[in-house]
Amino acid sequence: MGENATVEAAVDDTAAVDEGTGEVATAPAADAPEDGGAAAWYRDRRVRAAAVLIAALAITAGAVFGFIKYRSVAGELAALQQAQADRDTAAQVARDYALKSLTYSYDDPDAFFRAVEDGVSADLKDKYVAVTDVLKQLIVDGQLTSTGEVLAAEATAQPGDSYHVVVSAAQTTRNLQRPTPRVSVILLQINVTKAGGNWQVSDIRRANAGGQATGGDQLPAPEPEPAPTPPAPKPKR
Repeated sequence: MGENATVEAAVDDTAAVDEGTGEVATAPAADAPEDGGAAAWYRDRRVRAAAVLIAALAITAGAVFGFIKYRSVAGELAALQQAQADRDTAAQVARDYALKSLTYSYDDPDAFFRAVEDGVSADLKDKYVAVTDVLKQLIVDGQLTSTGEVLAAEATAQPGDSYHVVVSAAQTTRNLQRPTPRVSVILLQINVTKAGGNWQVSDIRRANAGGQATGGDQLPAPEPEPAPTPPAPKPKR
């Protein structure tokens, strides 16, 4: 009886009998999570992992979008800077050529033609060559001299790497009939083109007061001879 009582007490401490089925139910360990708690824990971990992944993807997408936007803005800025640099270059080419076209003297007319035929298109050079003999004779016979000073230049981009430049200049002239220097403010319309990395002048015209180009190219033209003074009327008798 003593041993039986001891064994029964031990069994009572480790197991419980289900009165309905007669099966022995073992008590769960104290540190083992219940089924519902384990599922909730794993579900919470998956949610947190998904949130971290979404955040990482958002950061990556934002960085990629920012880089693309930066490249786009940088490209636009570079294009604007290049366009401005080209306009400045075209304006400077026109300024330099305006001075050439306004500088000539009967002492050395050939120097004028050498200057204006340099750095121009073939068509413009042909125009100068065609009138060289006539104009040279006019310069020499009329003892024409001219100097110029550029006051301002404004370049406007045209299709095909071409620029239309309006140059304002002061021209000082003298000739045989009028040896006293006279200063005139004129407008020159100069077309500048960029071909193969080189800049050249393709056309130059003098504009009238209304800003429209005159019929001829800007070449040294003799001033009109003063009209003869009409004879004084004879006194009536």
